Amino acid sequence: MTFRPSHPRIGGCLLALFCAPALAQQAPPNPASGGQPRALLRGIASASVFSGVNRNDARASLKVWFDELARQRGHVLDSTVDIVDNVAEIRERLRTRSVELLSLGARDYLELESSGLLVPVLTDARTTGAAAYPYLLLVNSTSGISNMAGLRGKSILVSARGNGETGTAWLEILLAKEKLPHAASFFSSVKASAKPQACILPVFFGTADACVVDAVNLKLAQEMNPQLERLMVLARSRPLVEGVIGVPSDPHPYQQELVDSMLTLHEDPRGRQLLMVFGTERLVRLQPGDLESIRELWRDYQRLIAGSQPAGNESPRRATGGH
Repeated sequence: MTFRPSHPRIGGCLLALFCAPALAQQAPPNPASGGQPRALLRGIASASVFSGVNRNDARASLKVWFDELARQRGHVLDSTVDIVDNVAEIRERLRTRSVELLSLGARDYLELESSGLLVPVLTDARTTGAAAYPYLLLVNSTSGISNMAGLRGKSILVSARGNGETGTAWLEILLAKEKLPHAASFFSSVKASAKPQACILPVFFGTADACVVDAVNLKLAQEMNPQLERLMVLARSRPLVEGVIGVPSDPHPYQQELVDSMLTLHEDPRGRQLLMVFGTERLVRLQPGDLESIRELWRDYQRLIAGSQPAGNESPRRATGGH
């Protein structure tokens, strides 16, 4: 079975899990395994990482990759992969030390950050050396729309990594800064678009008035169709990191070995193949300050929704059971 995520953003965080046998806790060799060392890996991915993906397919494919990579490293692997819907469950798994590796959406990580239970170590980069990239608000250059106010009563599509909540939150912040109403009442329609192309092309062909999409996906679309360069950027967010690969703060065996192997994955032909399949170029170490822009975005959004909220304008945040 081959699992190819329908959303490019999913790739890098999953690759962290695919390489995880290097980190796994080792158990004594078992005669039934021919004397090979056995390894235990318990991985968690937050549900936002798998938005738009069949979970059973994801779990099965992760298991296949785990076992294959463990075999290549001379291990027999006992692995589990859990896709978790809420932050409270992730926190409990960390407290009970029943997880070795976590692949989280940035907002889930931020809800757990103050707990001190995990350490953010890596993220994925879809362009060489760049882990963070901005969201863009696009309109057709022939539309005559030149500012946010010109979008009143227009239709907009929102495509974003994960489950789309970051793009929606950024759009609400944009409107608030311009002293405009919430999106639900400002636009004639606001629709989510699971695939970036399904957001970009309707604006190009005039069947939608505007869209929110990340800069990497726009660049990829323009490389395939240079005519899309006619689209105009009306607003641009700060570069954002949205995926966090973390490990428990309580160190365990082979943790550094795992991190090192993930950082060099792009140097190996098979590693590059995996990276290509999952839509990213490499895994990179998170640097001080890398998460500040996404932290600021969610801080601003929480302030925004803390006040009165018009009926029908729901927070893009799913229920987490967290803070």
